[in-house]
Amino acid sequence: MQRSSFGALVASAVVGLAGSFAVASAAHADEAKACYRSHCGKSVKGHEGDCGGTKVPELADQASCEKAGGAWTTATEAKKLEKNKD
Repeated sequence: MQRSSFGALVASAVVGLAGSFAVASAAHADEAKACYRSHCGKSVKGHEGDCGGTKVPELADQASCEKAGGAWTTATEAKKLEKNKD
């Protein structure tokens, strides 16, 4: 009896860990994309502003963002653009 209880406990722990990993991966994958500046100033045509990694809320779709010179990406990836000062 003890042996089967231990097996059930281990199995439920493994399933719980796998489930939490899947939820965390799905949350990251579903992170919304938006338009961000790749560099400072006029890096997005027609939308002067701050430096790289700053969101351009006026450009709400990928085609218009890329046409203006922005980067269509997630907020997490946009943090990497903050180092672009020129």
